[in-house]
Amino acid sequence: MITPNFGGRGEDTRAEVAPLVATPVAHHLLVFHNGASWMHPLPADGSLVIGRSDHADLRIDDDSVSRQHARVTVKGNVITIADLGSHNGTFVNRERVTGQRQLVPGDTISIVNATLIVHYLSAAPPPPTVLDAEQFRQRLDDELERSLRYDRSFTVVVLKWPSPVTDVDEVDHVLTAQLRRIDAATWVNLTTMYVLLAEAAGTEASAFIARIRRYLDPGVRVGHASCPSDGADIDQLLASAASAAAGAALGQTTHNAISYQTVTIGSQRIIIADPAVYRLYALIERLARASLPVLVHGETGTGKELAATAIHARSPRRNRPMISLNCAAIAETLIESELFGHEKGAFSGASATKVGYIEAADGSTLFLDEIGELTLAAQAKLLRVLETRRFTRVGETRERESDVRIVAATHRDLEADVESGRFRQDLYFRLCGAVLHVPPLRERPRELPHLARSFLADACKRAERDPMTISDEAMELLLAHGWPGNVRELKNLMEYAAAAHPEAVLTAEHIRPRLVTRPSRATTGDSADSRPIAVWRPLAEEVRELEIARMRAALEATGGNQTRAAQLISMPIRTFSEKAKQYGLLAKKRPTTG
Repeated sequence: MITPNFGGRGEDTRAEVAPLVATPVAHHLLVFHNGASWMHPLPADGSLVIGRSDHADLRIDDDSVSRQHARVTVKGNVITIADLGSHNGTFVNRERVTGQRQLVPGDTISIVNATLIVHYLSAAPPPPTVLDAEQFRQRLDDELERSLRYDRSFTVVVLKWPSPVTDVDEVDHVLTAQLRRIDAATWVNLTTMYVLLAEAAGTEASAFIARIRRYLDPGVRVGHASCPSDGADIDQLLASAASAAAGAALGQTTHNAISYQTVTIGSQRIIIADPAVYRLYALIERLARASLPVLVHGETGTGKELAATAIHARSPRRNRPMISLNCAAIAETLIESELFGHEKGAFSGASATKVGYIEAADGSTLFLDEIGELTLAAQAKLLRVLETRRFTRVGETRERESDVRIVAATHRDLEADVESGRFRQDLYFRLCGAVLHVPPLRERPRELPHLARSFLADACKRAERDPMTISDEAMELLLAHGWPGNVRELKNLMEYAAAAHPEAVLTAEHIRPRLVTRPSRATTGDSADSRPIAVWRPLAEEVRELEIARMRAALEATGGNQTRAAQLISMPIRTFSEKAKQYGLLAKKRPTTG
């Protein structure tokens, strides 16, 4: 008889499942915070204080967590939690805790940016592994949110029997014996089952599939897909795994990874293949439903306006057109008139009343590109719009209302601009309701081949010429380039290639001259033919490498303490924390404490 294994995440799931013995297992919390996860034991009988204080039993190093934030109490098999008057509250399964709240296995506790999951064994029966379709979908949604938030993988497995299963209970028993408590399964019909392997991908998922085959019909077809490597959408992952299972031979396993996903936004098509971009657009889906301001940050040419368009297209405001304004393209003397409008005669040349962008975007979204270029006076007025939804036209005394959502974008370091006095601190904090970072193309190598082929195909269609392919050598050259102009630079290069080269294959020789910069004759005084071609690296790239090196050294010097590391290099802690995540400097795992 196979005995269920109710082990936690720390186990080696590749080993044979050991019989469950009567040895008591302590209650514990599975903690996710700041890119790390660990087990924290709960007392057999007593209480545990969670907070920021050094004296807290479970310390969460986050300035937004109260010193004594919440208390968990254990009495026998009854576990309760109470908020200790914290500023930001304690939530269980997304509901705010008021008074005492009893906890059950699988409950999710949220404390600011930390997530804690309750795990324990008791005399009560364990939670079911095989769920109905609605419960399974909810588990998938919860796992997707956790995966995207904490950069942790999970796998969806589809099992397909060659004929209807006659003993469903026996299959359920086998799965319950093999799966962990954090996993789940559901029947689609008598020949198909979906399985969720939480926090597992790669070798862990493969080990489970190999092990489960020993106890199932040898003709079962298996397909699987993992998040985020194969997608960051539940339906896409299920479709990928189901397609793999359907295409597998009897008794075989297939990983049908979708190499990329296309998303259509208005008339534009987005190709997504990089996990960071999957997470970006999954976050956009969630933020779009709200009305809070969004600040999109990224280098020139990365697709910041496309991200803003996606926010608008998925928001309740999508039935009205999004209004866009490039703040850097407007003269300083005209920026207030453009934003807020003006009355006739308000200034020399104001021959008629003008409706500004704020007023025109009433009920819609206003995208302010290069917001760092706004004058301080315009910044002050924009802050009032964000706080009160009211504004005044230039040359007018009465206030008007506008229900406008602001999405702003910049390639500048606004925190540095705040420190230098170029940008208002209060406006900066107000804009940071949500911050999106669009990664540069050089950090999206999985997307670059798909983007290059797509751009080249589109360019050939517009040029009314036969399609072109890209040689392996040319693709290697594209992947090695630093792309200071990002996606825009790549698109322009493919447009040039389609127009300038009649050959059917784009070679390295075709594009190499376009990927280097020659020294100026005016500055060198030499003939261009007498000097070698020099590949100049963008200054921003070298500064970024220096920044990463200094931040890594500071973290090593302080034992990983972000606050002290930020102080060592005189960087604001908020900036340090965000960049540490962006650069992957934070530890992925933390040793278990119990």
